Amino acid sequence: KAEWPRPDAAYQQSVLGGGEGGQVLYTYQPTARHAALRRELEMLVQHTADPQALFDLVRHEPGHVEALLQLHAVARQTGQRERAVEHLERALYSLELGFHPTFAQAWLRGEARLDYDQPANRPLFTALHLHAAGLSQRGCPAAALAAATLLLSLDRSDPTSVLLWLDSLALRAGRPHLLAELERDLPVAASLPGWAFSAALAARLAAAELPAPSDPSSAAAASAAVSDSRTPTSRSAVPCCRAHASAIRSCTARSASLCAASSSRASAARAAAS
Repeated sequence: KAEWPRPDAAYQQSVLGGGEGGQVLYTYQPTARHAALRRELEMLVQHTADPQALFDLVRHEPGHVEALLQLHAVARQTGQRERAVEHLERALYSLELGFHPTFAQAWLRGEARLDYDQPANRPLFTALHLHAAGLSQRGCPAAALAAATLLLSLDRSDPTSVLLWLDSLALRAGRPHLLAELERDLPVAASLPGWAFSAALAARLAAAELPAPSDPSSAAAASAAVSDSRTPTSRSAVPCCRAHASAIRSCTARSASLCAASSSRASAARAAAS
């Protein structure tokens, strides 16, 4: 954002080498200044539990990734959602400033790799995972799915366990075909809890050409709809839609009767007054 201070990059990326299929292995390295600031943060965490010390550190060093992630956790735990989002986005911005010139394009092509076992690479994994989870909680499943798949592409061993909820994200975002692609590229996904149900539901949704559910309750409704043997592809035959329409008609009729009764009482009151 324009009002954010522009920090110096805390980390700098470099290329370690190439791999199979055009893959390029990148790694982060902390700058000398940031290495000293990390030690200062460790001392702060050990000697005080006051978040104000973190605020003071970020005020002087606005690109301190680890301090911003700590403040994100504090704001989230205290119910300050907007401030938590801001701290997380600032951490991602600081990490982005250190991107290698070729990293962004290679990442979007699915060719960039980062080794989670390297400690300097972990802040990006942590920040992206938190960002995807936050987008999902704010009702943005498509954006959350994009962030989660980008995160998974960096390290196919899935060190942050994003595959455990990527299936539900794909269904909520209207991308049921993505589950089959993930099973083909990552066979381990098929053995995860809940994946079998999500894959079966995705296959039925794709076959019936129904929209993917946007929440768990509509997932159950869609499952019931595609199992309806009478009209399996008809949207008007979805049970929850019929119940919803009946409830609307009932509420409309009740509202009309209440309005009529109120009008009768008003007319009687005016007649009595005259």
